[in-house]
Amino acid sequence: MEFLFGAAILIIVALLFILWRVKQRVDGQQDATTEHASRINALERERAALDEKLTAFTRVTSDGIVQVDADGYVIYMNDTARVLLEVKDGLERPLSQVAWGYDLHPLVNQVLSESGGAVSQTVVKGERAFSVRAVAIGENEKRGALLGITEVTELQRLGRARREFVANISHELRTPVTSLQLLADTINDDVLNDKPLLTDLMNKARAQVDLLKQLTDELMDLALIESGQALIRLVGIFANDLVNDSLTPLRPQAERKHITLETHIPPDMEVLADPQAMRKVLSNLTHNALKFTPNEGRVTLRAIWRNEGADVEISIQDTGIGIPEKDLPRIFERFYKVDRARTRALGELRGTGLGLAISKHMVEAHGGKIWVESAEGKGSTFYFTLPSGE
Repeated sequence: MEFLFGAAILIIVALLFILWRVKQRVDGQQDATTEHASRINALERERAALDEKLTAFTRVTSDGIVQVDADGYVIYMNDTARVLLEVKDGLERPLSQVAWGYDLHPLVNQVLSESGGAVSQTVVKGERAFSVRAVAIGENEKRGALLGITEVTELQRLGRARREFVANISHELRTPVTSLQLLADTINDDVLNDKPLLTDLMNKARAQVDLLKQLTDELMDLALIESGQALIRLVGIFANDLVNDSLTPLRPQAERKHITLETHIPPDMEVLADPQAMRKVLSNLTHNALKFTPNEGRVTLRAIWRNEGADVEISIQDTGIGIPEKDLPRIFERFYKVDRARTRALGELRGTGLGLAISKHMVEAHGGKIWVESAEGKGSTFYFTLPSGE
């Protein structure tokens, strides 16, 4: 009996030991499971944070981002890409359908091939240009491609504008410089002894020097305006005073051509303007009106209130030769000239082609707008607006 009792005690002790070991293992597995769960949660939080950063990055970037799989199907695209590609949702669709107008298939095929790594090219769609860069991601059957799409239309336009600007400056400088060179080569001992001829040559030389000075001054003005360094200080000033101050140096030109110069400006009308800048605008526009108006013509300046007195509209109307309809959209471009033969026919020197561009920038810097109405052979009317000072 005692033997059985002892054996039972041993069995109970053994069972308790086994239970204790099992509990230790279970507790250990639970601790490991808890640790694994913590690691998984930490990794999940890290993944969520990375996803949030990636989403924020793809939203804030100005580039379109598109990811395609090995079969060429779109599996991700950001909002910018949707705007550029003009689609609402291109996911799970072939890139050939989503970006049908961009011809991106050769680019994607190249990076999806074994030899493809990163490829770039410029894609043109209509009047817009895009720089597209494709890189391979993944390996073997999971290989895909990531596309970055950047619009470079404005960069290309600025590049063309810069090249055209340099070419135009070179062309405009060549004319007076060549004229001065010819005049200098013409002067010899015989010319020095012929006072009337020498006077005529010197007057022509002065005219070319004046043209050079006008060109350099206007180039400097344009550079300051376009760079934002030309400060506009708005002050209240009577429109009548502003117009009369601008016309004073131009009246002799009108008198030489017997052109009637009229003004119709309300005496109590005030504008908010930078006087120096707006005198230059009025001078440019009136000088052009006088230049392109034949003898015995008429140039009229008017000012009226617009928008219930919030704005003032000033117009310069002439009875000149007018502007061809095809040229009207471009006359405010830098260096654009309608027809040099038209100026020469009126006996005037050619301008620099910068006056209207400068006028446009100055008016817009005041918060106004400038435009023209013209019919060939019937004269032109230039309009611009300024904020009212009342």
